[in-house]
Amino acid sequence: MNDVMEYLRLIRPYGMLYLGFTPVFGAICNGGFVFLDLSMLFFIGILAHIFTFVQNDYFDVEIDSKSKYVSNRPLVTESISQRIAMGIVVVSFLLSAVISVVFLFSLLSFFVLMVSFLLITIYNKYSKQLFAMEYILAMGIFTYGLFGALTVSNRASSLAIIISFVAMMQWLFSVGVFANLKDVKYDAKTGVKTTPTILGVKTTDGGLHIPVLFKGYGFGMKIAHIVVASLPFVFGITSFYVHSFPIPSIAFFLLSVTILYLVAKIFSTPISQRDTMLIYEGLQEGLAFLLIPVVLLSYLFEHIGIIPTLLLIAMMILWPLLSLRMFFGKQMIPLE
Repeated sequence: MNDVMEYLRLIRPYGMLYLGFTPVFGAICNGGFVFLDLSMLFFIGILAHIFTFVQNDYFDVEIDSKSKYVSNRPLVTESISQRIAMGIVVVSFLLSAVISVVFLFSLLSFFVLMVSFLLITIYNKYSKQLFAMEYILAMGIFTYGLFGALTVSNRASSLAIIISFVAMMQWLFSVGVFANLKDVKYDAKTGVKTTPTILGVKTTDGGLHIPVLFKGYGFGMKIAHIVVASLPFVFGITSFYVHSFPIPSIAFFLLSVTILYLVAKIFSTPISQRDTMLIYEGLQEGLAFLLIPVVLLSYLFEHIGIIPTLLLIAMMILWPLLSLRMFFGKQMIPLE
């Protein structure tokens, strides 16, 4: 049982829906509603999540060993060998390729899928060596959404492109702003150049000094994320209303305000309370994830039905909460 838990900690199941649903939403927004095809895309998205995080741990094992926060990760403690981890990465990649060819093949979508794997690998390999590598990762996420869309048609709709950009913007903030911010102390010690260090974030005796420039960058990134997410409303692709009730517009507004509040809390929380920062970021990320089904609510109701849509949203809310509770207990703080 302990061995199983180590593997689960390695693949981080609590976050697997973020990448898991990226190609699914890409396909739905491009007119793909066949359940089998969407299921295959979801499985490929889960494999992408495993590929991304296990490969990242593989490349960062030496750096992680020097951090008191993540030194208990399975590859650092050697409860799982690096050889097995690389085997998981290779199998995830090969399974994704095989499923794509057998169930969803088109030459263009397969090419885009390979580009996505390449971009994610470049990020994982060089994220601690080169500046602004989160943009490479974000392009990898964007191409995952595009891959899903292109399994339906060789031409991506404007809605599919917008939703893929929304996923991209979420990862830009989560990785480039928050993930790098929480690791500034150890990145500074090892000479790693990240967006926060370049924009003036420094370690002090009391914790972190976060200059206005970086806060402006972080808030600007999140506001841009919200604006991009609102574009289906703005362009009239989706409706502010469902059945004459302004549910999507009200929900989108409440989510946006809460997300910006949580970003402010992240920036105002001292690094000595890192677990609290993780909670704020986890809440922010979960709510930001919900922007997609909320802005698509009228579209989803029309094309896949009310019950499937509500079940989808319930899954997006409950899975992260239940899996965190299962793997990390009442505290629900992952090794990040």
